[in-house]
Amino acid sequence: MNDYHRQTAYTREGLGGHALDWGCQPEPFKRYRQRQPIPLEPARPPGAAFLDLALAWPPPAHDPAGPLDAAGLAAALLLAAGITARAWDGPEAPGLRAAASAGALYPAELYVAACGITGLDDGLYHFCPAGPGLTPLWDGPLAAALGRMLGQTPSALTFALTAMYWRSLWKYRGRAYRYCLLDAGHMLANLELACAAWGHGQRTCLDFPDRSLNVFLGLASDDEAALALVQAGPRPAQPGPENPGLPPLDRQALPLSPRVGRDATVLMAHAAGDLEGPGGTRLWPSLRASAPPRPLPPPQNGGPGLLATVRARRSRRNFIPGGLDLAALSRLLTAALPAPGPCQATLLLGPGGEMPAGAYLHLPQERALALLKASDQRRDLAQACLGQLWVGQASMSLVLWADLELLEERGGPRTYRHAMLAAGRAGQRLYLAATALGLGCCGVGAFYDQEVAAIAGLPPTAQPLYVLACGPIKGGMR
Repeated sequence: MNDYHRQTAYTREGLGGHALDWGCQPEPFKRYRQRQPIPLEPARPPGAAFLDLALAWPPPAHDPAGPLDAAGLAAALLLAAGITARAWDGPEAPGLRAAASAGALYPAELYVAACGITGLDDGLYHFCPAGPGLTPLWDGPLAAALGRMLGQTPSALTFALTAMYWRSLWKYRGRAYRYCLLDAGHMLANLELACAAWGHGQRTCLDFPDRSLNVFLGLASDDEAALALVQAGPRPAQPGPENPGLPPLDRQALPLSPRVGRDATVLMAHAAGDLEGPGGTRLWPSLRASAPPRPLPPPQNGGPGLLATVRARRSRRNFIPGGLDLAALSRLLTAALPAPGPCQATLLLGPGGEMPAGAYLHLPQERALALLKASDQRRDLAQACLGQLWVGQASMSLVLWADLELLEERGGPRTYRHAMLAAGRAGQRLYLAATALGLGCCGVGAFYDQEVAAIAGLPPTAQPLYVLACGPIKGGMR
């Protein structure tokens, strides 16, 4: 998987453009030939504040928990992947969704297996944001079957996040698998927070038997694959049989465009991480700083609710000069990376804040920053991000990275998915934290990889995964 990341790295000498085939632009919504979605129940908005959920890991379940019913499920689905705004006024305007997406291509799809949910028949459903609605795919209680497949206790709800490769391949070609994983990480962050806001917590599973789960979801081709699972709620009273038989055979989806392309590089990269059975607990490498770390103050919670924050989140990059104080840095970084994991972060700060300009290593276990370079690297980073000058105007840029060679050596090729999903989760959480603080944020997945690694002072075997710029913006948001 380290090979895939290097093979799809951008360089100034090798970056060539390509014309987009607008006649084969992928449809933004998955639809089925012989199945129609049923409308969602009116959503019951959660009352939890975003920062109350985001500053701890895993996100603490809001107390008191809401009832396990269709209204609560509707809220969780809309917070995870629903349409929260329109690009312009009018019914034909494209829908902007709760989770960020590279190029607004939205490769990630969301499914849910519900069991014992008041107001909803037991079964497997596909979530269609356009309705919004749920498309019934497989009737009956399936919690025990999923629990057996995952090696987990059956749960009232099991959400599955997938990626439809063609939506990203259409624009990004071989690098598309990176974007699919980052976008799934965006949605995963929202879903975890939504379940916690509902009061039922969440248990995220990234190591599952790929072939069995894809068959269960009806993904019969190489065009779509499962990337992450989230369980929520208690064990249902009637979880159903552990072996419910074969799923229905009439779940064929409509093609996304007249021609659906595939890419051997992407298919091989995904297949390299496939598992035959469920995985166990993973331990991630810890960071050590060469310079004395500077502690950040304890982050303050409170602020706007999760629903208001998700609705207001957009990619905003009209940055203006101005630094960030330590309180804001603490809230932003703790929300984005509340605990150690497979993905690390280097922070590039400009002048004007309480921390001097420079590059800093983020140490989440210590809630501290360690100086790497005592110079302003933001303009160089902007040039390395394909000359997107607004990156250099932001008060703070976050370079998310991983030692992919070390991760694969210790945990196998599946660790690549862990690292990229973690980067996407951190990116979405930074988006939301910036929104809650009245700041702007915008992610960058296209950059000259080796140049970004050098600017951020990454270890020799480390690779950049994602870059995000954040800071005060023109007009503010409050």
